[in-house]
Amino acid sequence: MKLEKLLQALGQPIQSSEEETFELFAQELPSQNLGFVDSKASTVELTIAGRDLTIHQSPGVLSSNRAGGTTGAVVWKVTPLFAEWISSPSSLLFQSEILSSDSLVLELGCGISALVGLCLAPRVKGYVLTDQPYVAKFVEQNIAENTHISASTNKAKAKGKKAKGSATNYSKDNNIVFTPLDWETDEATPSLLADLPDTAGRKSFDATIACDCIYNEALIDPLVSTCADVCRLRSQESDTEADPTICVVAQQLRDDQIFEGWLTRFMESFHSWRVPDGLLPDGLKSSSGFVVHIGVLKEAYTP
Repeated sequence: MKLEKLLQALGQPIQSSEEETFELFAQELPSQNLGFVDSKASTVELTIAGRDLTIHQSPGVLSSNRAGGTTGAVVWKVTPLFAEWISSPSSLLFQSEILSSDSLVLELGCGISALVGLCLAPRVKGYVLTDQPYVAKFVEQNIAENTHISASTNKAKAKGKKAKGSATNYSKDNNIVFTPLDWETDEATPSLLADLPDTAGRKSFDATIACDCIYNEALIDPLVSTCADVCRLRSQESDTEADPTICVVAQQLRDDQIFEGWLTRFMESFHSWRVPDGLLPDGLKSSSGFVVHIGVLKEAYTP
């Protein structure tokens, strides 16, 4: 199994959220402030894996105290580092073949930048970006300008609790789409794949990604529950030999109590591993103030 190859590289799963938290936060972590790339600029110029990107963001939304949260309105420092690592052919996920040109990936809490999707989508079969509806305009703009294609938007009209929102597909043949998905009100169903091309018969994803989504204690349970629900879609596949969906969570180390609260809840649903520093680039190592964890649903796999 591809999963076995991945887990062999990761080593022993985490046994204690308390011990993991202590080990990470006992380090002398560099000051990253809150972790913005630039919280005041309306555009941010980035170079990732030799590719120049112009990312539009919304400092005004960040400072608006908007209901439902606004942290997705700007680019955070961990995002370009994580995007470059996970999209590299030499990364652990590609080397273990968990990710390949046939993979389908869903990102939770993508924010306005769409950076991880912009970098990873060209290397996989399909990529679904999800977040609250307010980021859709900027996601559309950033993908359109950085992939040199025209975007067209289908406006969501669903009311109340829904399976998913209306998707934005950035060209007929393109493999990246945005779909509104609220962790507290929406359900994860196979319809999340509906707007991806050439996915007939597929009902689940190979990987679920969350990059720097852990900052608010009140959102820990909805986030982990949504991660688990997306991973459970795997049970609906006709291919019973398929590896379980993995969950990849990258974050900046800010608050030890928030981190421990997340990991405790995450470990209730997932067998959990931290990606060793030796398998990460220098800028993404835990000593730099960032960390990447990988989870596999307990109900889907026994180590």
